[in-house]
Amino acid sequence: MNSNSNTITISAASAMDVEAILALFVDTINTVCAKDYTPEQRAVWTAGAQNTERWLKKLEQHYFIVARLEETLVGFASLENNYIDFLFVHKDFQNRGIARNLYKGLLQKAFETNVETLTSDVSLTARPFFEKMGFVVIRKQDNPTRGVNLTNFRMELKL
Repeated sequence: MNSNSNTITISAASAMDVEAILALFVDTINTVCAKDYTPEQRAVWTAGAQNTERWLKKLEQHYFIVARLEETLVGFASLENNYIDFLFVHKDFQNRGIARNLYKGLLQKAFETNVETLTSDVSLTARPFFEKMGFVVIRKQDNPTRGVNLTNFRMELKL
């Protein structure tokens, strides 16, 4: 075992990652977000994972990155123009700086593409992280989906 065995690497996502990304997405929502969202809300939210085609399109069209610890996918994030669409960390790897490293990757891309303001629709669970990164709440949003309301926050950061 080498001394880098605990090193997190950030790299571009590929279509081969989609299965692990979807599993992480569902698992994280059902565990980490359980304190903020009801089982009904989580079921509606995770239903989006069933549309693999949509995810493959996002992998192809967005700036989409993954974090790995050795061979294990432990997080992912994506940027579409100035919009952070995803920022998720595996339930077993919370509070290890992975979200911050993924965010730094998105931020670097935003600077490279001359983005002036980053925006995101942020869950109740992720709001404290985004606030730590300097984002401010623009508005609270209620998103009725299949008869279930999913509250989140439109947040932004001027670069």
